[in-house]
This record gives sequence, structure tokens and C-alpha cells, in this order.
Amino acid sequence: MSNLISGYLWGYKNYKAGVKSIETFKKFYPQSDVFVKIDTDGDLENYTQGLIPYNVDISLQSSKIGYPGKFAPSGHDAERDYWPFKNLYTWLKSIYDSCKKTESKYMIILEEDVFLLKPISIIEKNFGVAIVKNKNQFPYRIVKFIQDLKGNTNTIGYGACGGAIINTEVFIKGFDIAIPYLEKEFNDIATYTHLVGWSDMMLQVIIMCGGGEVIVNEQLVEPWMVEQGWIDKDWKEFEIVNYLKDHTLINYSINNGYR
Repeated sequence: MSNLISGYLWGYKNYKAGVKSIETFKKFYPQSDVFVKIDTDGDLENYTQGLIPYNVDISLQSSKIGYPGKFAPSGHDAERDYWPFKNLYTWLKSIYDSCKKTESKYMIILEEDVFLLKPISIIEKNFGVAIVKNKNQFPYRIVKFIQDLKGNTNTIGYGACGGAIINTEVFIKGFDIAIPYLEKEFNDIATYTHLVGWSDMMLQVIIMCGGGEVIVNEQLVEPWMVEQGWIDKDWKEFEIVNYLKDHTLINYSINNGYR
């Protein structure tokens, strides 16, 4: 099946939140492809049962990925500072394989804390990746890696977190260009910055290596942005919310819409 946008979700053990994430996507894009990869020690059984109504492509990852590293706000302690290359590659390759299976122009990265509240307006534009508003510094060593591959180094920080939207063709192109060199240079880059093993950075890097334009999606928000004054209205007023740790706050049904 084809549509303008498809979805990809890396699932682990919070299957109720993961199923809710896909439910919110399918509410607005019922005919779109959704690809779900469950980590090797994730809850494949409950994910499979919960997703029966949504006609998704679900399977187990080829090898364990886990969380990239220690990140205090999330409560995830991976007992490391970043993904080794093998873990990063497995995650990126599963997105690459999903991009090759779909005819959609764009793909949204869903997670167990990402939910759609409204249809996505930014997909009417042309871009390589739509990221979250951020103040993150882009390390020079990674900029140099992209430059060496003649990619696009124009960016507003990095923020390809959950809820980011990628151009599937550009991702395929960037993956094919970047991965052989990234495998060779990974350990050296990691001596300069551990961000080479972080998903929010490297999803964006792949797009940039493919020459894709980076834009900020003003309709992708996180709840803390309200408290810290980054946005001037409640997160419920936006199209996509990331980092929402209580999925029961997403209180809408397919028939009744958001409440």
C-alpha cells in the first residue's frame, strides 16, 4: 500500500504505549504502511496481539539494540555512554529496510512516547528531515564527516528524535553513502563525541550525507517545552508530541477525536 507518509516504530516492553502510538498514527493515516521492529528481549507477543487491528509489518530485530546510553531524564540506564557501531547499524538498517519496502515519500519515527494529535501539515513541503526545535550544538567532527562525503552541512542543531520525519529516498541514498565510511571512522569519531552513537544525531546525519535539507517542525513538541517557555500554548494544541511518558493522557478514540 502507498501513502504520503508511513511509520516506523522500535518497540521494547511498553507495548501499551507503543500500540497507542500506532493507533494515533493510523487514526489520520489508516492506509499507510507501518513497520514495527521489536528488540530481541522486547514484548513481541503483546505487541503482535495489540497491533492486529492496524495491519502493520511487525518482526523481531536481528540483534539486540537497547537504549543508546545513559540519559537521566528518561530513567533509561544502558550502562554505556553511546551505542557501539553494531547497535547503531542494526537500528539504522531496520529503518533503511523499511524505507525500501514502502512507496511513501516520508516516514515518521514513532516510539513508545510519540503520539499524533492532528494530521501532519509539514509533509506538504519538500525536505530531507523535519526535526524538533532545539539548542543542540553540532560537533565539528561529525560536520567534517558529512563534509568529506560532500553532504549537506546546513542545519539548525540536531533533533531527529521521536516524531522526526525523514524523506525515504534521501535516507536510502544517505545510508548507502555514509555507512561504509562510518564503519571505518566510528571509533575515531567516538573519541571526539559520543553523539556518533546516539539516535537523535545519527538519523539526521544519514539524511545530511544524502544531501537532504534539514528543517524544524514547529508542530513537533515535548511537554517540558511548556514549562520552560519554549512554546506558548499547551502541547495538546500541536500535531505531534514526543517524550510523553504517560500514554493514558492521550485520551481519544478513532470515532470521537481528541478530548
